Order: sequence, then C-alpha cells, then structure tokens
Amino acid sequence: MEMKYLGLEISKLRAELGMSQKELAKDICTQSTISRIEAGEVYPAIDTLLKIALKLRIPVEYLIEMLFYKNVLESERLIKDIEFHLKEHDYKKIISIINKNEISSENIWLNFYLDYLLQTAHYKLKMISPEECITNLKNILISSNQTTIQFRFLHIKINNTIANVYAENGEAIKSLYYYNKLLNEHIHKNYNDYKIYETLITVLYNKCKVLYDINNIEGALDTANQGISKSKETGIISLAGQFLYYKGQCLEKMDFPFKEIKEVYTQALSLFEFMEFPFYIKAIKENKKQYLK
Repeated sequence: MEMKYLGLEISKLRAELGMSQKELAKDICTQSTISRIEAGEVYPAIDTLLKIALKLRIPVEYLIEMLFYKNVLESERLIKDIEFHLKEHDYKKIISIINKNEISSENIWLNFYLDYLLQTAHYKLKMISPEECITNLKNILISSNQTTIQFRFLHIKINNTIANVYAENGEAIKSLYYYNKLLNEHIHKNYNDYKIYETLITVLYNKCKVLYDINNIEGALDTANQGISKSKETGIISLAGQFLYYKGQCLEKMDFPFKEIKEVYTQALSLFEFMEFPFYIKAIKENKKQYLK
C-alpha cells in the first residue's frame, strides 16, 4: 500500500479547496490524525476515508486507488502533459501520448478521461464523423457510474463537447439543449473548487457564440452579460474580453448609441492586451477600428 501517495493527494485537494487541516478534521477525527495521514504515517480507517472524500467532494474510490497504485502521481503528470497540448490544439500529439501510455484497466476514471480526449482528438482530425464522436462520447457517460464520471467534473466537460460538436455541424437547437442543461444544473450552485467555474464560463461562451450565429441577438447579449458577471464574480477573466467583444457586436446589431458600443470594445481591447492575446488584439483593431479611434 502507498500511504504517501494518498497523503500527498489529500493534502493537495485540501489546499485546492482552501481548507485547513483543522477544518478537514472537524467531525471526522483529530487534526493530528489528518496531519499523520497527509504525512503518510498512518492508514486511515475506511469510514474515515469516506468522510474525508465527502468533505473533499471526490469519490472515495479515487482515494482507495491511491492506497494500491504507485502510478497515481505519474497519471497526474500524464494529464498535465495532455492538457498542455490540448490548449495548443495539437491533437496529433495528444493521440500519440495516449497511445504510448498503457493504463491499468482498474484505473477507471483515467481511462474514461483519456477515452474522452481520444474521441475529441479523432473528431478534430476528421478521423471519425461528428455522429461517431457524439455516439462515442454518450457511451462514455452511459457506461460509467455517476460517482466516477463526476470526479473533476468530467461529465460536464463531455456534455460540453457533445454540445460543441452539434454546434459545429449546424445543429444549434441540440447544442443549446446541452448548454442549457449544464448551466441550469450548475451555474447557480456554490462550489469551493474554482475549476468548475472555468468550465461553466466556457459553456456560457460557447452558448453565446451559438445564439449570436443563429441571430438570437437578445439571447446572445443576455448570455454575454451573464459571462461578464460570472467572470467578475469568480475572478476568472480568461474569456471576459471575448464576452465583451460579443456584447459589442450585439449592441451594434441592436443599434445602441455609438458611445456605449465604443466603451464596450475599448474594455475588450484592454483585456486582450492585459491577457496578451495577440490574435484577438489584431482582430478587434482591424474589425472594430471605427470604435477604437
């Protein structure tokens, strides 16, 4: 058994939630016991492990895996490596990395996660059709148990990707069904893990784009405003400039005063410059130059 891996993971997850050892220990055990568990000095009883998992908002199966597998930290490195290339849209590299790594069949969540990324990469490279991609992603959701698929909000990411595939292939109504389902279920809840808000803000942005593309300008404006508000509320501003850009376009279509539109685009440009997004800086300066003089 690998107590040290379990202890390191509990410590990491606790820190991500901004929780002290004392807060984690409350109604479970003593702070000293939590300290010893995190240091890898003692085995927690199964009921203690269950209570810790509930407080950390993760499936207890994940922590149990930590006790039996040495490759957990290696899996974390694999995930970080893949997600780096995902941000770069390097889908060939993602496929190569996944194919080179043999994952134990007993590491259920990681296999679901890698299968999800593999299907997405195959679709992006046109190795499978949109229909095949959607079917395969739905099968992941169907074949997994609820506890496992909800770990690290994988179910939200998969449903968001299904919606994206529908949107990219002209099925706006189906895509909006999935976006709305996710937002209605999660956007108004309070989560300690900020990472879910990154995903939900992305869902809002995707919904905004689809509404604008089908000329539902009022809906797009409402969604852009919601995205701006959520970005401010959470401090996650990576898409705030894009929301402002879409807001400006909506205001243009709705014949708002020039001054108001100019203010929105100016704010968007400031954010693009702050975030160092050269593509968006160039786009807004070229496409909206009349408002930026």
